Amino acid sequence: MALHDLKLVDWLINESAMVRTAALEMLSNGYSTDQRVCEAVFSAWDKYTEQEAFPEFPLITHLEIPKDFMGETLARAGTMSAGRPLTDRACRCAGKLLEAVSVSSPLLFREHLDQISELKQKSKIFFRIDLDRLRFRASLLDSVKDDSMADWFTSDAPPAVSFGFYPYLESLYLKGSAEQSLQIAFEQLRSGDKKPHVIETALELASRYRLVGYESVFADGIDDENSSVADGCAIALARCRNDNVLSLIADRFPDYSRSGQLRSIDVLRRSRLPKTSELLRFLRAHAQGSQVQNALRIAEVLQFDFSDLENWLEAILVVDDLSLRRISSLLCLVGPLSEVLSDDDKRRTLHLVRTRLQDQAV
Repeated sequence: MALHDLKLVDWLINESAMVRTAALEMLSNGYSTDQRVCEAVFSAWDKYTEQEAFPEFPLITHLEIPKDFMGETLARAGTMSAGRPLTDRACRCAGKLLEAVSVSSPLLFREHLDQISELKQKSKIFFRIDLDRLRFRASLLDSVKDDSMADWFTSDAPPAVSFGFYPYLESLYLKGSAEQSLQIAFEQLRSGDKKPHVIETALELASRYRLVGYESVFADGIDDENSSVADGCAIALARCRNDNVLSLIADRFPDYSRSGQLRSIDVLRRSRLPKTSELLRFLRAHAQGSQVQNALRIAEVLQFDFSDLENWLEAILVVDDLSLRRISSLLCLVGPLSEVLSDDDKRRTLHLVRTRLQDQAV
């Protein structure tokens, strides 16, 4: 099966910095909602220091922060930024931590707004944090009306509201009252009458939360002629990350444009579900051109599915050199993964990877 989150979380405290960094990148790219990632990142920082734990800089903007870890997260951000220049890696990590807090649910951070305010005043690394917007999002949890968004989404002249429409839709969603508004938004997404404020708001929500149940809407949308809409739908679909996503892409892939095929492959690359590798091979017959074929091979390589080793080796053998160089830092995972192989399979797997990477470390 494909490389799963549990193994990657374990590798966040691996002895090899290359393995730790690759594992964190895979988890971030896959929009992992495993809350153990946060604890493992903190453990790695404690064991190896913030300077050395993830040398290529941690991709933690999408870090899933458990509610019980919010206080510790903010305390670490303060300690890591105190008295440090903005270019210091620990200080940059602190900035990313607070950015992760700022895009999380207001249910998590609303009790910590004073502490966030103190942090913002102490270091310029937190310049991206819009404290007024955070406070507004938190306040709406108790004040937003359940019927407001539906009227705004159907209006040709929606009201001007503070901080845009997203905070309102988010608060409805967190209260379990957003279904009507989302249905209106996604009906527009499928029609020719798209109101920009509606689509942008709905897709922003879908980029922050797993909107399971709307996978078919996103699967249609990734081939939209508007690239910003298509890209937003691809992110939303990747966040859903379930078998329904695989089925929808399998059904729609032959009819997608080349751009739609490439976006759908990116969704599959991030998914790392048990059947993803098999689906990627099935889709080759419907690929529009060599670029799509190559993207399918790259996605298959990044599943690290050693249960079908021969197909994995074939994929890494035929993928083009430029694409392989772009993912070379992730191929260090072949080393620990190969420990489950027989001695002969391990030897030829490592040999092929090293040959393709011109003897880079694996």
